[in-house]
Amino acid sequence: MIDAVIVKPEEMRECAQVAAQVRHTIHAYPEVGLNLTQTEKTIVEALKSFGCEAIETRVGGADVAGVVCVVKGDQPGRTIGLRADSDALPLNENTGVPYASTRAKHMHACGHDGHVATLLAVVKYFMEHRHFAGTLVAIFQPGEEGFAGARHMVEDGLVERFGIDEFYALHAEPTLDVGTVGFVPGYATANADTFEIVFEGQGGHGSRPQFSKDSIVAMGEAILALQTIVSRNVSPYYAAVVSICCAQSGDPDGTSVMPQKALLRGTTRSYEPEVQDLIERRMNEIAQGIAQTYGIKATVNYTRLYPAMYNTPENVQAAREIAALAIGAANVKEFSRTTGGEDFSFMLLERPGCLFRLGMKDADHTAPVHNEEFDFNDKAIATGAAVLASIALTRMKS
Repeated sequence: MIDAVIVKPEEMRECAQVAAQVRHTIHAYPEVGLNLTQTEKTIVEALKSFGCEAIETRVGGADVAGVVCVVKGDQPGRTIGLRADSDALPLNENTGVPYASTRAKHMHACGHDGHVATLLAVVKYFMEHRHFAGTLVAIFQPGEEGFAGARHMVEDGLVERFGIDEFYALHAEPTLDVGTVGFVPGYATANADTFEIVFEGQGGHGSRPQFSKDSIVAMGEAILALQTIVSRNVSPYYAAVVSICCAQSGDPDGTSVMPQKALLRGTTRSYEPEVQDLIERRMNEIAQGIAQTYGIKATVNYTRLYPAMYNTPENVQAAREIAALAIGAANVKEFSRTTGGEDFSFMLLERPGCLFRLGMKDADHTAPVHNEEFDFNDKAIATGAAVLASIALTRMKS
């Protein structure tokens, strides 16, 4: 049996209620990207109201609203980092809640406002219960939605400056019932990469194709050939995705003009580094081979955005056992890995740890994330905060 320090959800109720009000403010004034000035201010004000003094802002750079708060116990121990992402999405909200977004094309549709609130509840609890071993580092990270905020904070010395031994985080999950959590050992999210392929031939008149070098035909062949990467090059024992999401060439009004260029854009997903390498290599080989066949030029830009998030199995096992003691074993679920991207992976490349899923679903909360009707379930804050606090307290003294 693990020697755990447990905080129950009912012990978190008051902290969760205070944090929920902060969430509503953040939800009403969402910000996209890295430089979340108003969100940063709201977080810092909340931390100061709890009595926190060890607060650092702009961790990640001058234009990065990374906030770090340190809470030390009265006994020596290890240092545990808890991370909450804080940015919104470019969506128009349609929830009808009293605290709905006041900004067009800005919405907290992925639950990051709730992640912030949950971590604030943990900090408030720790400030009120200072008799513990170790140090809590609360990390409020902007720019998860495509801006790699975690990478910016890591590159700014997050791990070294604060001496972090392990990282933990959570993410809202609408498919799990409120009051439950879900764990995935090993790879939990995928390598999230993008690509752009430009075929450049020679334009001309559609009635005389023999005097042109047709980039559209090359693009069409590439659309089909790229699909063979997963079906014929990647072993069936591995999972991978190659999706072409944009194909552009020519002018809709130019019915007799053969364009000089044709462009493909899309995304690839994989888990293992060797599969990621294979996809990139084969994409280049296919594009260049087709270009050579048609006597044209191909340029491939392959961008590795977020690495696959690897939940350290030993940490998952410990966190799962701790969660079972905090909220009951029946409320701790197995969860499947996804092909989504998550920049918490940058932190887990530096130190062991894991991210778990926090259930949202009840009669009033059924919308998926990244949907105009999604709203984080305030009832989940106490559950998430209790599990995070229990993990941190136990791992600090281990």
